Amino acid sequence: MVYSELLLQYLKNDIQMKNFSKILLIVFFVALIFASCKEPQETATKGYLKCYVDESLYNLIKTERDTFIAQYPKSKIDLVKVTAREGIAAMLNGEAKLFISSRNLNDEEKSFFDKTKPGIRALKFCYDAVVPIVKENESAKQIKLDDLKKLLTGQLNNYKIFIPERNSGVYEFVKTIMLENKELVNVSVVKNEDEVIDKVKSSKNILGLVGLNTLSGVKGVKILDVGRSLKGIDEIVYYYPYVAYLVTENYPLQRLTTIIINDVGGVASGFATFLTFNKGQEIVAKSDLGPATVPVKMVQTNRR
Repeated sequence: MVYSELLLQYLKNDIQMKNFSKILLIVFFVALIFASCKEPQETATKGYLKCYVDESLYNLIKTERDTFIAQYPKSKIDLVKVTAREGIAAMLNGEAKLFISSRNLNDEEKSFFDKTKPGIRALKFCYDAVVPIVKENESAKQIKLDDLKKLLTGQLNNYKIFIPERNSGVYEFVKTIMLENKELVNVSVVKNEDEVIDKVKSSKNILGLVGLNTLSGVKGVKILDVGRSLKGIDEIVYYYPYVAYLVTENYPLQRLTTIIINDVGGVASGFATFLTFNKGQEIVAKSDLGPATVPVKMVQTNRR
């Protein structure tokens, strides 16, 4: 190394000298040599990350995490399952460097982040959906979007409705996107999406709303096709949440998920890059969700 050669030459020429300033200079050279050889403690693929994950996306991100650490064994990522608001609050409070959210920031949150934490970025991740589910042996196979809205506002009562708690991404989607901030009527709010699924399994004439990826590996329930009217077509067209319908936004309850990050150069940055590039987006497609950042071959698993 250049530093070592300089040090040896200096010692050879000045071995008899006792000048204190020169001794300090030697110490500086030694420290510089060690500093130049020392590896950084954390990089994009080496180090530790506590990653907060919306409950709607937990199954997908667990697969993504396992693939990432298999490829980069010097990394360690712990996943924390939270609601949408809990994850955003963790970012606001500086508790988290990375949150995978089922929704984007609203205007109020964006304004607050811009003023208090300008380094925080929101990146597109994938296309997900909120889906209506009923017990597997129910005869119903489809529901009109308008009828679903009427059920949520108490105008119809042929189903008992269950949705996850008010801080969840599903609840916020239903309230702000589907109903345009109208009040929910005769709707039972439970702790989380898993509890919604349990309620649906327990009896007939129960309809639940959950995130599509939450149903990965779940048996005993089925997803209803959702119908809506299209311009120029005098009939209702029904859609199942296939990957292609998520990407093209034909599925009526499609939503774009977001990566919220406050990190530069660490494992959070490395994992976010992995999620949004080819391998991460291939895993998205194989999980029956819609890639949002790169075009990949979409192979649809038959959920039915």
